[in-house]
Amino acid sequence: MKLINRCVITLKPKSVFIDWVKSLNVEIPEIWDFEGAAYLFDEHESEESLVAGISEQARVILENEFSVWTEDEDKWPGSRDFVALKQLFTLHIAAASFDLGKEPLLRADIDDLL
Repeated sequence: MKLINRCVITLKPKSVFIDWVKSLNVEIPEIWDFEGAAYLFDEHESEESLVAGISEQARVILENEFSVWTEDEDKWPGSRDFVALKQLFTLHIAAASFDLGKEPLLRADIDDLL
C-alpha cells in the first residue's frame, strides 16, 4: 500500500442532478450507485483551505460532470459555482488517499486519452 499526497473529493449525484440527466433523453443507468467521480487535490493545511480550493475548481468540476452527459453546453444547468456543486452532488472529502492497486498510476491529460 502506498500513500498518495492528495486529498480525494468524491461526488455522488443528488436527485436534482439525476433529474437533469433524465431530461436530456439519454441512456441512463438503472442504478446510480456506481455513478459519480473522484477528484484529487493537493494536500492542504486546513479544512478551510481545502474547501476554498474546491470552490475555486467548482466550475471545472461541474463542466466536466455535465459534459459526461451532453456536449451541448446550452443544455447545461446555469450555475457553475460551489453552491451549485453542493446542490447537485453530495461531496465527501478524504484528507488522505492510499493506492492499493498493483498497476502503476496513469497520469495523462484527458484530451490525450480521447
